[in-house]
Parts: sequence; structure tokens; C-alpha cells
Amino acid sequence: MSISRRRIQAWACTLALGAALAQASPASPNNAPVKILVGFPAGGVVDLVARAFAAQLKEENGSTVIVENRPGASGKIAIDNLLSASNQGDTLAVIPVSVAVLTPQVMKSANYDAVRDFDMLGILVEYCFAVAAGPAANVGTWQAYKAWAQAHPQRSAYASPGLGTPQQFLGAQLQKALGVELQHVPYKGGAAAINDLLGGQVPLLITTEQLLPAYEAQGKLKTLFVTSHERNPNMPKVPTAAEVGLPGLEASDWFALYAKAGTPPARLAEWRTLVAKIVASPKFVETIRGMGYGVPSAQPADFKRLLREQQEVWAGRVRLAGFKATD
Repeated sequence: MSISRRRIQAWACTLALGAALAQASPASPNNAPVKILVGFPAGGVVDLVARAFAAQLKEENGSTVIVENRPGASGKIAIDNLLSASNQGDTLAVIPVSVAVLTPQVMKSANYDAVRDFDMLGILVEYCFAVAAGPAANVGTWQAYKAWAQAHPQRSAYASPGLGTPQQFLGAQLQKALGVELQHVPYKGGAAAINDLLGGQVPLLITTEQLLPAYEAQGKLKTLFVTSHERNPNMPKVPTAAEVGLPGLEASDWFALYAKAGTPPARLAEWRTLVAKIVASPKFVETIRGMGYGVPSAQPADFKRLLREQQEVWAGRVRLAGFKATD
């Protein structure tokens, strides 16, 4: 589902108010406020998810919750703040799993290891990616795009939201499957990439699947496939990567809640129980689905294993792309 600026502003105001009205917190030691760090700007999707969780946490146990935006460096500033905080479980962060595991692989200054340095408390949101073609290629299927790219190799390219993003590395994997050079065109954010796809400046786009249904319904672009195991209910006619013969392009991502590693076991258990309860609550589910995202049907049995597996998956894609970490 595409999210309009007006709806985002409304959600942001409502959720910020809910978090601000919270009372004393039994979920935090010595009744200290719970701080949730967000490495992206206020009003963005990660911020809205964090505020939805904060509002529900207040309803659940009266917690005082401060959502603190620390945007910049693709989420690294918020990560640095988490790692410099205490490990008593009162400073948390909402971070996409891909960002948590990719940042040390693409930034030399990110001197941390997600498996070693984070304690994941739970998955809040799940989503996948999608590949879409615009009027420059004027095709309706992945097979048709493949034929077009082979006939026009000098024009074959894809847009992504930026360098070092999951979308860039999925593009490297897509190029291998295509058998034709697929030039990467990085943008500063997903909105600019979509605009140029629609304007015919670039033939292909890799983005999160939630951004596409409205454009797909209007016939402005054609979503060739999604990277999920199952079809997106908002685009039921769009096949999965496996259905178009690209099972290796399956890729999921999640917004997760983290504490600093070393959080006392009793606090970890308390948080994980509470997160699972909130994520399963009807109000939270309704809010997240209203944004076009999904919620997990169950929490992972082993959080460290999930991080380790994703670390290895994205490391392989980074190597395939030949990407070198930057300062």
C-alpha cells in the first residue's frame, strides 16, 4: 500500500501524542523512562512503527516512552547511541535487520557486530522487496524484461534508494541471473528513484514492496515480482521470485527492537514477552497493516540465529556486488 504524505503526518501526530502522554514505567528500572532510538527522520516508516509500539507499550503497562530520532549515516548514528548506552534495558532501538547486519559491511567506521553487540527483543514488522519496470522498458513480465535487456544491453539499469542498501545488493544478484550487465543507479531515497522510473529515466527499480501497489493499480508501472515466499495480498497478480524462476532472489526483512548486548537475562525475558504480546495485539496489527506492512505470526525461536543467518546472506550479496566498504 502506498502511504500518502497526509496519512503519514496524521499517523505521526497521533502516535507521537500517545507516546508523550505515557506515565511512570514499571518496564524500566527505577521507574526511568524507556528511550527508543530511531536512526531515521521523524515521520518516516521506521519512526511510525517505533511510535506505534511506544503508544501500545504505554497502554499495556503505563510506561513512559521517549522516541528519539537520531537520523543520519543510514542508521549508524542511532546504533552508536545504543552501543554507548547502558545495558540495563531502558535504552532500545528500532532498526531494520538488513541495516543492522549490513552497516558494518559497507561502512568502515561501523565497528560492531550485530550478533555479538545486540540483544534482539522481538520483530515488530516484516516486509519484502519488489522489482518493477517503468515506461522506459515497457514490459509486463520478468521474462519480457530479460528479453528487452538482452536486446538493449547498453540501456539495462536499475534504480535503488542509495549506495550500500539492500536493494543495491539484490540488484547485483539480479544481474547474475539476467546474464546482462545491469547498471546500478543509486538515488537519495526511494521517492526520487520511483519518480525517475515513472519518468522513463531508468527502466527498472528495486524497492520495498509497500511502495508499489498504488502505482501498479494506476498502470504507471509493472511490478515484475516480489521477493517474498508468498504473493503480496495488495498485488495478488504479481508473482514471487520463485515463480519467475529466481528462487535465489527471495529476501525478507524486518524492523526489530534491540537492546545492548549484556542486558540482564530477567530483563530480556520480560521485554521479549512484552514485545510478543504487543505485536500480537489487534490495535498494533491494525496500525501496521494500515501502513501496508505485515506483522510476524510468531517471534523467532532463536534471535541470535536469525541475525547470524541474515549476516551471512547479506555478506554473500555484498561480495557478489564487489562492494568495498567506505568511510
